Amino acid sequence: MTRARVTLTFLAASAAAAAALATVPAQAADAGALGACAELVGQAPGSADLRNDCGVPIEASVAVTGQADPACVPIAAYGTAVVRWEGDGTAEYAYDC
Repeated sequence: MTRARVTLTFLAASAAAAAALATVPAQAADAGALGACAELVGQAPGSADLRNDCGVPIEASVAVTGQADPACVPIAAYGTAVVRWEGDGTAEYAYDC
């Protein structure tokens, strides 16, 4: 290939990669399309603090060691919430419901 053809090929590939990385406006996307939005940001005995990293409302919960997971709680876009449970289990990770 000539240097000009290599340069044009590289530029075309770069443009295609940039287009693939374009973000969807948060208002136009739903939580399912965004993937995992819930984040475990803290915990205490019987409770965990969750954060919604997405621009849409979600419901989320945590996986608790040694017992059933607590009910899902609503979290506003970019908001936080607390999920609570009975017992000594520890929150392992957060997940979207």
